[in-house]
Amino acid sequence: MLDFGGKEAIVISKILLNTPNEDLTDERIAELSGVKLNIVRKILYILNENKLTEFQRVRDKRSGWYIYYWTETFGNLPNLLSERKDAVAEKLDIRMKFEAENFFFICNNGCAGRFIFIDAMDLNFNCPNCDGGILSEERNKKKVSFLKDTIIKLRNE
Repeated sequence: MLDFGGKEAIVISKILLNTPNEDLTDERIAELSGVKLNIVRKILYILNENKLTEFQRVRDKRSGWYIYYWTETFGNLPNLLSERKDAVAEKLDIRMKFEAENFFFICNNGCAGRFIFIDAMDLNFNCPNCDGGILSEERNKKKVSFLKDTIIKLRNE
């Protein structure tokens, strides 16, 4: 998942966007951004995993080490967002079906216990998380409706 340091990632992305013709190494990006080199590398690798950067690897003739030259490919961002949106819609669809196909019971004391019918029955409708809590049926039609609406919105965008 595309999840990394917000401010640093924005600074690095702006550098990649604003210097398209310059050979940008991770060291040069760290120098321009003021972000620690290990964080720059981590962000660049995450961007690369998500197809938002490309690199060219060149061996330094003097040291024998590889130098990586980075460029942005943010034109791929719409595809990435579309893929993520579809993945979220799919997970929400699975959750919606689970919610619609099961009866849920919650503790009347308000603790975090939430159980499907078969588990609540095995517990004799007594909450195992608190003393004296009785498990009562939870009406989840609003949750199912909310999930359905959210899925429709995601798929129609």
